[in-house]
Amino acid sequence: MIQQSTLDFFKEIKENNNKPWFEQNKPRYEAAKANYLSFMEELLGEIRKIEPIYEKDLKKYASRIYRDVRFSKDKSPYKNNISSLIERAPDYKKCPFYLHVQPGESFIGGGIWQPEPDLLSRVRQEIDYNGSEFNKILNKKSFVDLFGKLSGDTLVRPPKGYDADNPNIVLLKLKQYIVSRNFSDEMVTSKHFVTELCTCYEEALPFFHFFDVVKGEEI
Repeated sequence: MIQQSTLDFFKEIKENNNKPWFEQNKPRYEAAKANYLSFMEELLGEIRKIEPIYEKDLKKYASRIYRDVRFSKDKSPYKNNISSLIERAPDYKKCPFYLHVQPGESFIGGGIWQPEPDLLSRVRQEIDYNGSEFNKILNKKSFVDLFGKLSGDTLVRPPKGYDADNPNIVLLKLKQYIVSRNFSDEMVTSKHFVTELCTCYEEALPFFHFFDVVKGEEI
């Protein structure tokens, strides 16, 4: 389980985002990170029962606490969250699964995020050819209950090569294809959180597989 003390640390560092406070509380950070990695070890074990995923060092599943402030107006040196990118295949050949733990703002997400123009073009082509299959995935009741609608930036006008009356034009105008779900702090610290995440992961797999076919063309 993710301990309440882990969330407490990230809540407090948001309010005390400076080096003196962090140095004084670094043992708490190390404890929070260890707790999170222990949780991730259990979660990854359960996910591997659903499908084989890319293996990497457990330590790499915890994001760095230090922010890259070189190009940011916000010069706060530390993150107030911890996250993991669960890669289903090396070099992003398959859609990854992302977990973000932050007091009051925890969520999971996955799909196609900020694709290069060539990949986005092939994604749209796949949707144009197999829109009925894609809509069947998106409209499945259990999928909608967990994720609702897709999120992502969208074009104002139809993309080049597609007519405004295309039956899948709403999907074709998207520039990103993302599923996500938010979680309360109560769920994050619950003994049921691993089970809930695995339920989401398994439900998202057909959505991921739809895009895996397109991304696989890069191999």
